[in-house]
Amino acid sequence: MGENNTNPAWELPQDIIDALNEGRYTPGWGPWYCTRILPVMMPRRRKDLLAGGVTRRTLDRDYVTLTRGIVVPAAEIPDSGEDRGVYGACGVLRARAFHVLYPDRIVAGWQAAALHGLPYWADSAPVLMLSLTAAPSGSHRTTVAAEHPYRVAVRRPPENFDVDRDTVTPDPVCPAMRVVTVPVALAQCVRSVLSGHHIWQVPEVPGLTDREIRAVQLIDAFVQCTTVTAGEFAYAAKGLVSRRQVRKLTGLACRGAESPRETLLRLYVRALLPAGYRWRTQVAVRYRDIRSDGSERIRTTYLDLGCPELKVGLYYDGGHHAGAGQTDRDFAQLQDLRDEQWTVVRIDKDLMKNVRKMLTQVGTVIGMAVQVGDRGAGDAGDGTE
Repeated sequence: MGENNTNPAWELPQDIIDALNEGRYTPGWGPWYCTRILPVMMPRRRKDLLAGGVTRRTLDRDYVTLTRGIVVPAAEIPDSGEDRGVYGACGVLRARAFHVLYPDRIVAGWQAAALHGLPYWADSAPVLMLSLTAAPSGSHRTTVAAEHPYRVAVRRPPENFDVDRDTVTPDPVCPAMRVVTVPVALAQCVRSVLSGHHIWQVPEVPGLTDREIRAVQLIDAFVQCTTVTAGEFAYAAKGLVSRRQVRKLTGLACRGAESPRETLLRLYVRALLPAGYRWRTQVAVRYRDIRSDGSERIRTTYLDLGCPELKVGLYYDGGHHAGAGQTDRDFAQLQDLRDEQWTVVRIDKDLMKNVRKMLTQVGTVIGMAVQVGDRGAGDAGDGTE
């Protein structure tokens, strides 16, 4: 879990400032756009709405049931853009719904992760709650739980679990709801991934299993949206994930990956650099932007991955780079970086699907940079007095 740089793109828009002031956004190690903003809606009991004058017809037509007798207005359900699987709303709303029914239980696992700001994967996972009194029931394996979308999975806390130490109340909309801490939620979710209880599609990456790939993506995302450290994760993972697995996963994880695709890119190219060189994330590079009137300004770009010693950089281009105007700006920027002796490869989802081509392109650029460096070192040693 490496270091990161301060990127001005992290500056908060007004709606995020509002969410911060309301407690619905908690900053992590990464930028605001890597963190889930908690919704403002609180699920309601169906019987209370009926008592308040809402008709049964309106409830049946305009509301979505989250669990037994707990509903939300369909038109007000926020769209996170994430796969919700069989569920009618995001994991945060479902966790709040079960809290209405079971206020003394503790939210754990994937929905605890969502409440701590994890933006990915949780919305298609079942709600898991810990109880000191209720008997274990239900399943937190995604494929099994999906057969009963209105049920909650219940488990007893582990023997060394301490409610005061291991739970927090991170949700201002539901301030009495207790949730396991960030390290505990991360450890539980990593165990869920490594055991195959929760899955999502990942491509093949040489040297890693699909479960390891998901676990590294998960840790990267957790580090972006929270301030969890490798030590905190390792401590919370005792009894859940082996020390060998923790060491391997934290060794592969990195603080600078701002999306699951960026994690994949780093895993693909991790072994391409020659000995003595290493990739860094969110590398700040200054370059001259020469305007049409002849004036200049110094600009800064942040490479998703870079090797400053070789002046080789990689961008992962998401969907916002597809527009014609952005494509023109990206092309101009590549030329400006080339003037600063940087060679940069832009990678999108289509190129990432063709792994052999992508690795060939990146490997070729690295090889050329090494040759340039070797020639420079040779020239420096050929001088005469």
